[in-house]
Amino acid sequence: MDQVFTVTGLNRAVNDRLSKDPELGKVRVRGEISGLKKYPSGHIYFTLKDEYASVSCVLFRQSVGNAPAGMGDGMQVLLLARTNLYDKSGRFQLIVDSAQEEGVGDLYRRFLELKDSLARQGLFDEKNKKPIPFIPRRVVAITSEAGAVIRDIIHVLRRRFPGIGLILIPVPVQGAGAEREIAAAIEIANRLSLGDVIIVGRGGGSQEDLQPFNEEVTARAIAASSIPVISAVGHETDYTIADFASDLRAPTPSAAAELAVPVKGDVLLKLDQLAGTMEQALAARIESHLRRVDELSRRPVLVHPAAIIDRHQARVELLGHRLFFNWGRLEDAERAGVRNLSDRLKIAAEKKIDQASHRFEKSARALQALSPLEVLSRGYALVTDDQGRTVTTASQLGKGDALDLIFKDGQVGCEVTEPLN
Repeated sequence: MDQVFTVTGLNRAVNDRLSKDPELGKVRVRGEISGLKKYPSGHIYFTLKDEYASVSCVLFRQSVGNAPAGMGDGMQVLLLARTNLYDKSGRFQLIVDSAQEEGVGDLYRRFLELKDSLARQGLFDEKNKKPIPFIPRRVVAITSEAGAVIRDIIHVLRRRFPGIGLILIPVPVQGAGAEREIAAAIEIANRLSLGDVIIVGRGGGSQEDLQPFNEEVTARAIAASSIPVISAVGHETDYTIADFASDLRAPTPSAAAELAVPVKGDVLLKLDQLAGTMEQALAARIESHLRRVDELSRRPVLVHPAAIIDRHQARVELLGHRLFFNWGRLEDAERAGVRNLSDRLKIAAEKKIDQASHRFEKSARALQALSPLEVLSRGYALVTDDQGRTVTTASQLGKGDALDLIFKDGQVGCEVTEPLN
């Protein structure tokens, strides 16, 4: 107890004691990988965690071959490692000798399940993506008010389009409840119409640090936004649920600012080019019309309009004279035609009358031949009884019957005295 250690001495003594401990010097430990980073040196650093705790790990280059090739965040692994206390910082860590994949960790499994569920609901459909405006009046940044992210966004916006409006809605970007504040900030930006495009993002971090951007409430707020949303969460290799729900995903916050606004100088140059093109097109159009006007102005009708009018007037007068001299002949021809037509109609009418007269006379003769008076004129008589009924046979008569005999020129009465059978 009387021994006094330096900080370095204490760290080395504890590390030496750990390395020689038969139970803790070399351990097998199971957990989920988070925040994995690969360095140019070939070494790999990551955090191994479970539901309640985490520990830093390092996999040196010479041991990388003893680990799964696709080792990454969310992977559940079983490590064979040596305990170590880094003497410079006093940080406890595991030096990994080998790693064996055991499946997907709980956090990553929840990520995949939520992603699949929201995808089935159509939250990530391309048809629902809103276009980013070409030149927004204002950009809304929803991120932490401290740190490099907002500084990078401000720097890029000022560089690309000086004078562009920027509104910051500061929110926590990690930790418990951060997702609800992010969702509320998106809703406020929409309700108050604060801008034309929203950048939602944060810098890099472990899977736990990025978790607020993997929550359903954040994804639904982004998808429901009427203002287009650009997500910029973590590094280029980091993908979150927010990235799938957003209208456009940027690999970094700086890239998000570049996607949000064009370069002002490029826009002005393009406008100058368009103005020049329009000016040239207008000048060419005017020149074409001037040539056309010049061509038209050379036509005789415009050069000597009086001569053209005189020529047409002379032709009108000539036609008038012709009409006057030919009018009498036309009138005589019309009269002759009318007389000819009248004669033809008269002849046709007389012919029709003669034909009708012949048919009438023929019919009259036929009727005359059938007349009872014509029969009586040949010596016959018509016999009727006292009731005026015609008697046609002797059997109709009896002795004493009164009869009338009708002749051509009169009528006499008589009586049957003796019927003859």
